[in-house]
Amino acid sequence: MFDDLKVHVPPSLGGVVDVIVEAHLGDYVKRAWIMPNGSVEVAFFLDGANVEGFYMGDDTASERGSRRSFSLLFGAQTKPQVVKAPKTRVVIVMMSPIAAKLLFGIPASEVHNRTIEPTMIQGDLAMIEDKLNSLPSFSERAHFLETYLLQRLRAQSDIPPFVSFMRHGQHALQGSDPFWMSKTLIDKSGYSSVHMNRLAKIWLGTTLNRYEALFRFREALDRIQAPEVNLAQVAAECGYHDQAHFTHSFKKYSGLTPSEYRAAPKVGIDTLFFEELPASSPLDRTG
Repeated sequence: MFDDLKVHVPPSLGGVVDVIVEAHLGDYVKRAWIMPNGSVEVAFFLDGANVEGFYMGDDTASERGSRRSFSLLFGAQTKPQVVKAPKTRVVIVMMSPIAAKLLFGIPASEVHNRTIEPTMIQGDLAMIEDKLNSLPSFSERAHFLETYLLQRLRAQSDIPPFVSFMRHGQHALQGSDPFWMSKTLIDKSGYSSVHMNRLAKIWLGTTLNRYEALFRFREALDRIQAPEVNLAQVAAECGYHDQAHFTHSFKKYSGLTPSEYRAAPKVGIDTLFFEELPASSPLDRTG
């Protein structure tokens, strides 16, 4: 479904930026429906991009459809992202939610299932877009973005303890039950649950319990890839009460039942392709 896909993991930005990718979508792609992953992302649509529609689950009707700008900050927290962009080249920086405020001055709660226009973001994204278009290769574009973001990170003279803790949160979770993530983080952080959740809303855009629920969805998403795996088994292994609870929760995040998801044409586990959104989708089908 992709004509080309390139990936760069920036080692200097561990815990803040996960990956930089460049994708080329052919003109046969009608509409991509991308599963929520909890990340905050910046998209740069390169010269020749044809963006007919790009929106997050909580964008208003006026914010959907053809984009006014080719640089966007957005958060894919708990609802799918819809892209209608045949024959498009895009560079995407996928980041931890803490990066929204740390690098761009916007609390993660403000990009929770929303897109943000460049004029609202600290930093000249138009300049970055021009530079990316002038560079001849993906490796150069990825290196430029990594250097730019590292400079912004180093410009932060006082990184809050919560941010430092979450940057290295994967170490705090080692050896613990992944489905008790919120309790483990609270125990290891030294914060009270009230204070930890207050900080989480600012930096992660949601409470720790909802952050954990997304993690559970992502684990289930990975496990149902094998068609021979029974859905009741996935529900039990991922800590859902029963298969009905699993189906309800899965549809809340993906807009599809597990069976509908399995049947959909896709690349990897995240990107599904439809000519029209499924009739069962809770998303407005504008755009």
